[in-house]
Amino acid sequence: MGQRKRRADGLLEKRKTINGKVVHFYGHTMAEVERKMQDYLAALAEDKEKGEKFEVVYDAWMALRRTQVKASTLYCSASVCARTRAEWEGYRMRELTPTRIAAWLVRLGDQGYAKGSVRNHHDVLSSVFKHWIVYFGGDFNPCPYVEVPRTLPLKVRTPPTEEQLAAVRAHPEGFGFVAWLLMYTGIRRGEAMALQWCDVDFEAGVIHISKSVWWQNGNPVVTTPKTKNSIRDVPILNVLRPLLLEHRGAPTDYVCSERSTPFTASEYRSRWAAYWRSLGFYRPDGSGAWDAEVSAHQFRHGMASILYEAGVGEMEAQRILGHASITTTHEIYTHLRQAQLTAATDRLNAFIAGGT
Repeated sequence: MGQRKRRADGLLEKRKTINGKVVHFYGHTMAEVERKMQDYLAALAEDKEKGEKFEVVYDAWMALRRTQVKASTLYCSASVCARTRAEWEGYRMRELTPTRIAAWLVRLGDQGYAKGSVRNHHDVLSSVFKHWIVYFGGDFNPCPYVEVPRTLPLKVRTPPTEEQLAAVRAHPEGFGFVAWLLMYTGIRRGEAMALQWCDVDFEAGVIHISKSVWWQNGNPVVTTPKTKNSIRDVPILNVLRPLLLEHRGAPTDYVCSERSTPFTASEYRSRWAAYWRSLGFYRPDGSGAWDAEVSAHQFRHGMASILYEAGVGEMEAQRILGHASITTTHEIYTHLRQAQLTAATDRLNAFIAGGT
């Protein structure tokens, strides 16, 4: 029946043990108290039938996630997570059927999101469902039964053009040293910013990648790399060795900034933009300033192209580039093969047309 009493503020209170938990209900009349209790019981019944509201489970998942992953990971995935929460807010967990989820993934593709981005949304939703099963007593995760549409385009960054590469090769001076480092190692920008001279092993002929920089409010924060596969040794190519030896500093100095601290975000961006403007490859950034036409990540794709052209296998390329999954390397190699096939087809068509 539950215990009833009148509080000092005049409200009636009823306490009832529900599912092993004492719940308090208040009201000015017993009818109001009973109505609130019945509403609570009805909500519990709906939770049991349809599952908790998505936003309740999501918020609990996110609170736990903040204690488990790096701040840089939270920052990079913030937009995907927020978009996922907004999409399913107001739904009950069991209302998220495979059909609804599949339709959502198609909509994301129609909105212009590339295959990798759509997969990230899928993975976030699946993680929320796993949390529901473990911490809320949920009983089903539909996400493994929903595939990311195979027809979605891959977001493959194009490597620098031959003209741009030639310009960098001709100008290793100044900030060109950083461009050379990126061009001939394929490491991520954050990995390059975190590189210290003690990580460059000239005797073994490798660069040890074990940390990364991300910028929090523009200031550098040195942290662990993106994934466990990011911790790796990258070979020092013969073409890069003399330049590294020329710039070699104290063991604890950072390779790119050539001092005891990494670049801030503004220092890196201004120097990168100025270097490319000096080479003639720049464009308006929309704010009245100028920006580089080439991003650091394009050199990473450029190294993937070099590995492919040199006949390096996918597994070896994955280890050098530090991809978390062989799937990423395979998709890049597949894109390069397709580009080669397209170019060959164009040449063949031109040859035939010229002979007729």
